[in-house]
Amino acid sequence: MDKWLNNNNIAKIIALCFSIILWGMVHLDSGATNSPVTSNTSNKIINDIRIQVYGLDDKEYVLTGLDPAVVRLEVKGKRSELPSLLTDYKVRLNLENVGPGTTTVPLTYELPLGVELVSMEPSSIRVTIENKVTKDFTPTITTKGTPTSGLEIGTPVLTKQESVSVTLPESDLNRVDKIQGTIDVSGLEDAVKGKSVKLKAYDKKGREIEGASISPNAVNVDVPVNKLYKTVPIELSGSGSLPEGFALAGITTEIEGVAIYGSKEALEGIHSYKASVDLSKFKGPDTSVLTIDLTPPDGFEKIEPSSIQVVVKASAVIEQEVRDVPVTIVNTNSSLDTKVLTPSTGKMTLKIKGSTDVLKSIRAEDIKVSVDVSNLTAGRHTLTPKITLPKFVTLSESGNMLNVEVELLDTSKPTTTKPTTPKPNGDTTEKPGQGTNNDTKEPDSGATTPLNPDKQGDTETIPKDAG
Repeated sequence: MDKWLNNNNIAKIIALCFSIILWGMVHLDSGATNSPVTSNTSNKIINDIRIQVYGLDDKEYVLTGLDPAVVRLEVKGKRSELPSLLTDYKVRLNLENVGPGTTTVPLTYELPLGVELVSMEPSSIRVTIENKVTKDFTPTITTKGTPTSGLEIGTPVLTKQESVSVTLPESDLNRVDKIQGTIDVSGLEDAVKGKSVKLKAYDKKGREIEGASISPNAVNVDVPVNKLYKTVPIELSGSGSLPEGFALAGITTEIEGVAIYGSKEALEGIHSYKASVDLSKFKGPDTSVLTIDLTPPDGFEKIEPSSIQVVVKASAVIEQEVRDVPVTIVNTNSSLDTKVLTPSTGKMTLKIKGSTDVLKSIRAEDIKVSVDVSNLTAGRHTLTPKITLPKFVTLSESGNMLNVEVELLDTSKPTTTKPTTPKPNGDTTEKPGQGTNNDTKEPDSGATTPLNPDKQGDTETIPKDAG
């Protein structure tokens, strides 16, 4: 062995072999390293990465402008190390030392491990920062919806009268017109107490202003509920009969009107309340104070007051004659002339009865007598008049049946034309004593008979000694 090693040629051969082996090892290792890098590395475009803002003092400032709000990234790395989720790529904007105004600020980024940035567009953006401004407002409350029928919503009231603070960028705060909350009263059957209502900021056009910081952001509200009612006058009338020998002189009450509760539609159709007094309960001698119960009309819920006191006044019944009560013709026809035949004077005498206190002030003008001639034809007609008497007055039972006779005359007149007399034998020459324009002088005796009754002006003169 030593002999081989000491041989110079052998040593050269061995050295050559080692050199070949080392060369092969080096080149094999290099090829194994470069080939995978070339085949597994790629670039990737990531769009619309939203910028993450930090460092802004949001107690004093507000970011009102960010242009643009998203960024485009191009990255490279091994395919297996390029995440597909946008959340794995972060673009940040540091506003820690940026104050009010508009300025350009550079962006920073964070990439997953093993990923390199090729480009970022844009690399910086323009930002606008405004001071936050706070102003106090008095909130208002409105309602929406309709309560149960027969109820009316009153004005909502804050349980505690207080103002609220509204914080916004100065440009937005100048737009604030009102701070308002809305409460839904749909189907409400009773009043609302201490309801918490959230507040919002609105501009003059009623649009909500987003981002308003309102403190407190809700208030407690009471909403009163009122029952719909209408006050109407009360109309008193009597029923039943007074004791014999008495006549009613008046029914009065100190109550001028009553309140009737019901739906809006029902209330629109009522204008008075009629109450009846039982006259048989009159005790006399001149007046009686009676209590009557009031019940709501059909379709209404309640009436207030539910009872009233009335004073019934009566006195001895008497009869009285009223003369010269005029008869009035109503509903006349323009083509007919109407005349009252009976009574011939056009005035009537009526016997009435009532209490002494009432009748002593009755005059002819207090009584209305009228006859209706509508739909009547020409000729004579006997009609029963309509007689309207004052309150608490009636016609006397001893009075005769009253009738009015009228005559209707046709006032239309037919159009007529006066015939002319032609001259004998067709002679149209004007002679002495004979003029035109229907001034022809007729003979002293004789008659003029039409030749043709249907044709005007064709006449024949017959001598007095003829036939």
